[in-house]
Amino acid sequence: MRPTSKAFIVGLVSSITFALGAAPAVAAEPIEDFSAPAAVVPSAEVAQTLDTTLSAEEIAGGSIDSVLTMAEAATIPHHFDVAASIALAESEVGTSRPTGWSAPGECIMSAQRWIRAGGGAWGGGGNPVSNYDGATRLTIADAQPGDIVQYENIESPTSWVTGVHTLMIVGVNGDGTFTIIESNNPGGSGLVSKDEHWTPKPPAGFQAVVWRF
Repeated sequence: MRPTSKAFIVGLVSSITFALGAAPAVAAEPIEDFSAPAAVVPSAEVAQTLDTTLSAEEIAGGSIDSVLTMAEAATIPHHFDVAASIALAESEVGTSRPTGWSAPGECIMSAQRWIRAGGGAWGGGGNPVSNYDGATRLTIADAQPGDIVQYENIESPTSWVTGVHTLMIVGVNGDGTFTIIESNNPGGSGLVSKDEHWTPKPPAGFQAVVWRF
C-alpha cells in the first residue's frame, strides 16, 4: 500500500530529530571556567554562615578602636619602682595586721602600701573603681609583675560587697599561672601570704580586673 503523505512527513521529521539529537561517538572534554564566581545557591537546610566583616554600626561604635586601645594600653610601662614594691610585699609575707575599715591589714590597704613603697601614685579612694584613678585598666592576659588584681562585682562594680578582694602580682609563670602576694586571706586574719601558682577565682558574679599604676 502506498503510504499517505501525512505518514511520510511524520516519518521524515522523526528521522531528522533523531539525527540531530544523537551524541557523537567521542564526547568533547568539558571545560571549567573559574574566571567568574559560581552562582551556587545553598540548600535550605544549610543555616550556618560566616561573616567576618563589621557592619557600619559596629565601625561607628568604635569596635576596631576598642581593640587597638586595649592592645596599646597593655604596653604602657609601670610608673613606679616595681622591684621596690615587690620587695616590701615579700618582706611582709607571714606577718599580720589589724583589719577593719581603712586598717593596714585589709587587702586593698596593703596593696596601696606596697605600690606606694615604690613611688606609685595610688591616690584614689572611695570605691573599687574610683580607687584606681590614674591607673590603666587591663585584662588578666596582660598582667605583669607590679600590677594589681581587683575582684569587681559585675552588676555593681563600685560597691564594697562581700567578694571584693585586692592582690598584687609579683611574677608571671610559664604555665599560665601567677605568683601573687595578698593580705587578709582568709578574711579577718590580716595575714600577708604568697601563692606561687595562682589563677583568678573570682566568686560568682565577680570578675578579675587588672590595674597598672
